[in-house]
Amino acid sequence: MRVLLTGASGFVGSHTVRALLARGHVPRALVRDPDKAARVLGALGVPRGDVEFVRGDMLDTGAVAEALDGCDAAIHAAAAIGVTGHGRDVVDANVAGTRNVVGGAVAAGLAPVIHVSTIGVFVPPTAPVITADAPLAGPRTGYGRSKVAAERYARELQDEGAPVTIVYPGGVFGPDQPVLDALPEGLAGALSKVWPLPGGGVSVLDVRDLAEALARAVESRQGASRWVLGGHYLTWPRFAGLCDALTGVRPRTFRVPSPVMLGLGSALDAAKRVRSFDYPLTRDAAEFMVTLVPTDDRPILDALGLTLRPVEDTVADGLRWLAESGHLDPRRAGRLAPAAAHVPAAGPTAVQRVLGPVFHRVSGSAWFAKAGPRLVPPIDRALNRLTGGRLMLGQLLVPSLLLTTTGAVSGLPRRTPLACLPERDGSWLVVGSNFGREKHPAWTGNLLKTPEAEVMFRGRAVPVKARLLDDAERAEAWPRLVRVWPVYDRYVERTTRRLRVFRLTPR
Repeated sequence: MRVLLTGASGFVGSHTVRALLARGHVPRALVRDPDKAARVLGALGVPRGDVEFVRGDMLDTGAVAEALDGCDAAIHAAAAIGVTGHGRDVVDANVAGTRNVVGGAVAAGLAPVIHVSTIGVFVPPTAPVITADAPLAGPRTGYGRSKVAAERYARELQDEGAPVTIVYPGGVFGPDQPVLDALPEGLAGALSKVWPLPGGGVSVLDVRDLAEALARAVESRQGASRWVLGGHYLTWPRFAGLCDALTGVRPRTFRVPSPVMLGLGSALDAAKRVRSFDYPLTRDAAEFMVTLVPTDDRPILDALGLTLRPVEDTVADGLRWLAESGHLDPRRAGRLAPAAAHVPAAGPTAVQRVLGPVFHRVSGSAWFAKAGPRLVPPIDRALNRLTGGRLMLGQLLVPSLLLTTTGAVSGLPRRTPLACLPERDGSWLVVGSNFGREKHPAWTGNLLKTPEAEVMFRGRAVPVKARLLDDAERAEAWPRLVRVWPVYDRYVERTTRRLRVFRLTPR
């Protein structure tokens, strides 16, 4: 079957593309940026040629109609997200997007048409177990209202006899997240700082199980259906205990009475109405935390012949990925942290604050452009060797690494100390500045010929693959690079060449 999918560059959507391919279907993805979606899917091992891309937005009725043309079924997984989100834009996007995609697919005769909702539309629950027949909630945030409004529209189509299937996932977790969803983002913060433990709990659903369920639902001929798929329900103390058992690192937890958590959420909501500010806790989010109960997943598991993987596997794989990608301090990931985990750079040190401005002026001077290449690299290589990769001269002022490339002509290893910008996803950005001289540094030519290289960063050797940033990526990264090392702008003024910027991604 040819299946239209929205949200293919997101967490759930990208895994669903892979699940559809594994079951022999042809995915067609409606995406705003096909190149970005191809990169996200490529990280999951999905070749670009295996997916049909249609450029467009779910709010563009023309693009949606083009994407639906020739398809057999549809999965609407895209949404403007945010359990904590306020704003009219979120409501409009989710409701209009559902009308365009789900309504358009029904009008075009596709079957089934799958709408990915959330168990949040039933929270706070009115029974000890959430079922698909539970009454809908009355949320306060824009995100919550938008999901309920989209839900009511999908149910109207069902009442008219349309073959619409609604799936209600729980807290989605697991590896390979293009952008952190609410649960992984919250868990990373709780493990890194302090974890409040109120009453209630959380439903943990593996993204791979959800993707498999959506792919199998495409083949189902159930007619109008509503299926809850919350996953494994864990109380907050049990969830913290599981993380402790898996990592070997005890989270810093404290008990919080549920009324206190609810009161704090309400107070923050009131404060945001007076003056808008960004803070994750809202009354809706607090209510979700303290009132959630288990879900009845038996109907969908039986209908699709699906078995959920153990929650221990889901949490372990998710935490391991969070550490590998730099979203979680490897020290908090404990035994799940990879040996060469990337550690994001800390804020400026006292030495950097005091001496930084002086060295910025010196490094940007014309005379240093001549002397620096002869003095700095040999000193940095020597310090790096003597300290086992833990210290370089430049590191006193700016995050630095030692890059080992393969010589484009000689084929021999070439080691170059470089300033860098550590990224949250575990990669590094490096600039071929060559102290502002007219020629590109040799290491950039080496990477263009042989992208596979090695980074020594804070005493850890990490195999990497280099990629030259395109114009748009370079424009986005340049302000951040200049904040790390302002001299780059001086180098740009001095030379007529375009400084090459590479992303070094761990292999």
